[in-house]
This record gives sequence, structure tokens and C-alpha cells, in this order.
Amino acid sequence: MDTEKDYRVKVKSKKIVVEQLQKYRELMKKLLDGQSSIAEDVKQQMLQELLRNFDKSVHDNVVINGECWEDAPNEDNEAECKTLDDFLDENILETTLKRSSYPKKILPYVVRSLKAERELMGLYKPTVKPQEMKKDPVQETKMTSLSEAAPRMIRQASAVMKSLQTLQQSMEGLCNVLSMHPTAQSSEIHREVFGLPQGDLLPLPGDTAVSRQSLKRNVVEAELKNAYTLPPKRLPTASKSEDSE
Repeated sequence: MDTEKDYRVKVKSKKIVVEQLQKYRELMKKLLDGQSSIAEDVKQQMLQELLRNFDKSVHDNVVINGECWEDAPNEDNEAECKTLDDFLDENILETTLKRSSYPKKILPYVVRSLKAERELMGLYKPTVKPQEMKKDPVQETKMTSLSEAAPRMIRQASAVMKSLQTLQQSMEGLCNVLSMHPTAQSSEIHREVFGLPQGDLLPLPGDTAVSRQSLKRNVVEAELKNAYTLPPKRLPTASKSEDSE
């Protein structure tokens, strides 16, 4: 029975194949960079396509420990994971040792620093001695009396302000009354209430005839008073002489 012969390259390490692929990739890139007649974007497309085809051809024609490229484990990842685990174990062990040993080493220095700080605090002396403030009894009495009199003064001031407001309202009312002009009806009522004669009524504003008559009457009365002279008084001399005899 004929068996098909496997022409694929058999290797034991996937890492070796990856290293060789990286070398050939750099070589292909150098060869394309030396072609000055090809445009740069065309070079990039050609390089990507060439590398993709080259990697696929190598992966299809390589057998790693009897397994194809996709099924073979990645040695680099396993090595890196093992290295990382070893590094973490070393760090954990070192940290554990430090936690157990460092506090004992640090403790003496902490105690020394605390003692030095306490000694420095003991050497501290204030430059100025504080003096106790004594209260002045006279000033204290004045402040007490002032605090007691303040509410009373406030109440008095508020009462004065209220009385001023009332007085102002009264003055405004009086001014309004004084500024009022009597009318014929008010004058008639005033005469009937107080029983005044008709001539003693207050003249109405705008009544020019009455005002003129009163002025004329006052002038006539003044002239009559000036024309009339009183007789001189007799001196009691004769009666005094008879009494003496």
C-alpha cells in the first residue's frame, strides 16, 4: 500500500521558525527599498502582499513536532508566562520578608526622632511672659450702667419719634384749617351758633364791597378819635389848703 510522502519541513521549535521569518522579512524590505523606480505607496502594497504570501507558504510547509502551524503551541508565550510567574513569586517573597524585618529596623529610628522632638519642646521658652489682664471696676461699672440704660434710651427715642409723628399730623391738620377760606354758608352757621351781629361776620374772599366799607369805617373812627380831646383833670389844691386850716 503506497503512502503519500510528506514533503513538509519538520522542526522541533516554533520559535526558531519565527526568528527565521523575521530575518527574511527584513531582507525583503531592504530589497524593495532599493527599488527607486517604484512609488512609495506601491512599495508598501507590494511588501504587505509579499510578506503575507511568504508567511502563508512557510506555515503550510512546516511541521512542528508532528503538528501543523496552527495547532502547535506558542513557545514564546509559555516562556513569558513562566518568567512572569517566577518574577511575581520572587516579588511576593521579597515583600513578605520586608514586612517582617523592616518594622523592627525602623522602630529604633522612630523612637529616636520622637525623643529628639520631645527634647526640643522642653527647650522651648516663650520670649514674652504673658500678663493677666485685670478688669477696671470703674470701667466695668460704666459698661454695666450703659448696657442697662441703652434699652431705656431706645424706648424713649421710639416714644419721641411716635409723638413727633403725631405732632406733625396735628400741625398738618392745623395748617389745612388755617389755609381754608370761609364760605357764606359757614359764616352764617358761625353767626347763628355764636350769636354775632351781621356786621361782625368775617368777610368772604372776593367780597370787595364789604372790605372797602370796613376800611372806610376804620378811617372815619380814627379821624373822630383824633379830633376829640378829653378835658384836663383838676388838681385838688384848694381842698388840701382848707383841710390844713
